[in-house]
Amino acid sequence: MRRVYYTYAVSIFTHSMFFQGAFLAIAALLLARWLHVASIIGNFLAVPIGSTPAYVYNTFVTAISSGELLTVLTLVVAAGVAVSIGYKLTQLIGPWLVLAPHSS
Repeated sequence: MRRVYYTYAVSIFTHSMFFQGAFLAIAALLLARWLHVASIIGNFLAVPIGSTPAYVYNTFVTAISSGELLTVLTLVVAAGVAVSIGYKLTQLIGPWLVLAPHSS
């Protein structure tokens, strides 16, 4: 029975979603430690909607030029992993949602 448990543990640890979830959790913890989320939300709410992309671009350029490369890299990795997980989940769950019976 121990072999079954070992095989199951190995299958969990070698699954790609396990590593993506681990990387996303680590990136989220690092971002929460380095950034104050309430101030980021407050800054986004203070910017008019039409100028949000320019604001995000200028914020990244300012962070890179002021030497906060690790923070920018962590944010980019977290966003990339989150998009990748979202894509994989839509590929996994999408067919079930299409084939699900609709109630009228």
